[in-house]
Amino acid sequence: MALVEVSDHGAVRVLVLQRPEARNAMDTALLAALLDAFADGVARAHVRALVLTGAGGAFSAGADVKEALDHAGTVRRMELFAAVYEAVGTSPTPTVAAIEGACVGGGIEVAAACDVRVAGAGARFRFPGASLGIAVGAAKLVGLVGLGAAKELVLTARTFDAAEAHRLGFVQRVADPPLTAALEVAQAIVVHPPEAVAHLKRQFLAYSGQGDRIAAENDVLRALAEANGDYRALESPPGVGGWAGVRPGKQ
Repeated sequence: MALVEVSDHGAVRVLVLQRPEARNAMDTALLAALLDAFADGVARAHVRALVLTGAGGAFSAGADVKEALDHAGTVRRMELFAAVYEAVGTSPTPTVAAIEGACVGGGIEVAAACDVRVAGAGARFRFPGASLGIAVGAAKLVGLVGLGAAKELVLTARTFDAAEAHRLGFVQRVADPPLTAALEVAQAIVVHPPEAVAHLKRQFLAYSGQGDRIAAENDVLRALAEANGDYRALESPPGVGGWAGVRPGKQ
């Protein structure tokens, strides 16, 4: 079976992550397959919306921690994660995430990059980057739930459920099964003139600044992968007020 199952429903294409035995954890092969399938969907003139979901009752448990990787492999996988985040987050084709079960780490980053999120009542979400020492989560989430809520979710790395995700605005609909509801959302989009939808997508991208935020965060992820997680390899951003040049824990 293909790692990403592709099916067309009129003008809507559904991409299903197919590693149910690992809760659709993303290894190098799955990331490459997702990037290829997503690019193919965007390139097809008849495909006017893309729905992303996972098989086996989970959206994605994030990066596959069991994948054996040397340094080059780690860098390669992070490059693929960055490419997927950019492709989904800046896609000219509208995107809808249909989420059930685990939506964690790299999985929630992909979902956050989509235009609309539909979740089943049993979905569970988490941005674990802070707990793993990985600076990821802020770029997409801040534009979805606001600065305060984004900080709380990312810095605590806590789990939150579908009801809270909906209350915060991260999820737009809670419905079971989520794929059915996601298809309804996508079908409601594709009936509109494609030129207008495409232009609105460009406006949202420009007005929100999401593309720039994703690009900046991806640069950090690549640099950390190259440096084996050593934050000293990052260029320090300008300080604010009296905190210029001060590092956490520095006396």
